[in-house]
Amino acid sequence: MLSRKKVLGGQEIFLQPPPGKRYIRSFLFTRKIDAPFARIHLIPRTLLVFCRSSLALRAIDATQPDLVEAICLWGVCFLIFLSSGIPPRVARVYLLLSVPTLFSLLCTWLLFDPLPGNVTLLKTQVYGGILVFSLAIWQVVWVAIVAIYFWITRKLLAGILLATVVSILFVHFVPLPTWVFARMNFLHPLTILISDRNLLVAVTKVIGYAGMIFVTVSLIVSSRDIELIGTMRQLHLPQPIIFFLSTVFRALDLSLVDYGTIHQAQIARAINARPRNIIKRLRDLGSIAIPMVAVMIRRSSEIGDALISRGYQLRGSQTDFYEIAPWRFTDSLTIIVCCGLAFLAFGPHSNLTLLWQRWF
Repeated sequence: MLSRKKVLGGQEIFLQPPPGKRYIRSFLFTRKIDAPFARIHLIPRTLLVFCRSSLALRAIDATQPDLVEAICLWGVCFLIFLSSGIPPRVARVYLLLSVPTLFSLLCTWLLFDPLPGNVTLLKTQVYGGILVFSLAIWQVVWVAIVAIYFWITRKLLAGILLATVVSILFVHFVPLPTWVFARMNFLHPLTILISDRNLLVAVTKVIGYAGMIFVTVSLIVSSRDIELIGTMRQLHLPQPIIFFLSTVFRALDLSLVDYGTIHQAQIARAINARPRNIIKRLRDLGSIAIPMVAVMIRRSSEIGDALISRGYQLRGSQTDFYEIAPWRFTDSLTIIVCCGLAFLAFGPHSNLTLLWQRWF
């Protein structure tokens, strides 16, 4: 089997796409060809992500939260995210998708982690420990608004949101009668306590997990399946493992292409010509399963025939292919940085927030 290495001016060129091409496909979507983060070898790139995440987990520890360190690590992760070569449109989508997740995490740590601190910002009781069985006018108003809105627009989520807002306004500004049938003690009272302590923990958690999201997306976007296969060959893993994983990645790539083709065929048949609720959208996704399974079976048969026709043997000798990347100076420098991050993560703990407070 001939080697696929390219030689230009006496130097071997690895992982070089055709000239004039700006974007290349990765595990998720596409990335720029000349992305700085993608130039680092996959092994130190992965170790850098794991070491940085380990240090972030230490910084967001609830017992000793380090806000300054979390902010510094977030800045590094955001720079890595920008240098990963992710397209601007996809980057905006990821940023918008991460906002609800981070906001829910902030609310969770504020509401369900009542840590007392030096300053109490909010303290209110939301549940008194007594379960009341009653019927109120606002409940009838809520059900009526949801039913009328669904009957007019065939949408449920917006109707629930509108009914909730109207019911809250009615309860606060209009005295409505309530008929109580029974009372029962259930669990314990629930009090919301927001202090400077749990606010510090919540903000530190949000910033730390935001950095983890950025650096994880950067690793996935900057990595390619062919690069992973070349790395496994450099590590001299058994050939059956390499063959199995390479087949899985190739089948996943083809499945994404086939899904896009089937979805475009549904759009061409005017599947979205009318407004559809969430149940019908889930049924549309379920209808894709049958052609997807049929296409996957056909693809597996084609891959098997292609391997047999090319005389592939699982126990055959390996060849250094074009996708095997060399080890560069930046890769060694990244390994040194990873060792430093690992020492900070598992060695003596230095809280930068406390040092900042002492200095300033």
